[in-house]
Amino acid sequence: MEHKIVEIAPPGPVDSPRAHWPEKLRREFDENQFCGAVGNVLVSETDDVRVWHLSLPPGGWLTFHRHVLDYFWTTPSAGTARGYYQDGRIVDVHHYPGETRHFHHGKDEYFVHAIENVGDTELIFVTVEFLRGDNPPIPLADAVKLEHRRPSLASGCD
Repeated sequence: MEHKIVEIAPPGPVDSPRAHWPEKLRREFDENQFCGAVGNVLVSETDDVRVWHLSLPPGGWLTFHRHVLDYFWTTPSAGTARGYYQDGRIVDVHHYPGETRHFHHGKDEYFVHAIENVGDTELIFVTVEFLRGDNPPIPLADAVKLEHRRPSLASGCD
């Protein structure tokens, strides 16, 4: 099995790396580049880790988000993800079941990207971020946390 990357567009010029993107995409980058939601839903968080699930149906989209923590992701599914990166690159990444990648971010290091499912199968990822690293975690909105998405378990008998 092979991790295959196909470049769709190279990085843009340093002074305007995303100039070749459509205006709507550039605007979405500007609005979300500091977002810390690296998946659809944060399913667990401790003092040490955040565990995310990401599920994208064909044509699905995860908006731009910033990675500042050390982390890894793994996928049980095969599929093709198109990545849009802060330097203007656009790449298609062909994933295979069981693929796992690890990333390190030193002090003040980060990267920003968005993911689009351009394949014909659902993309599924589990991402684990390590909270005790060189950078502080990005604060998250309650809306991305599973605990705030669950229906009420209260009985009608209170």
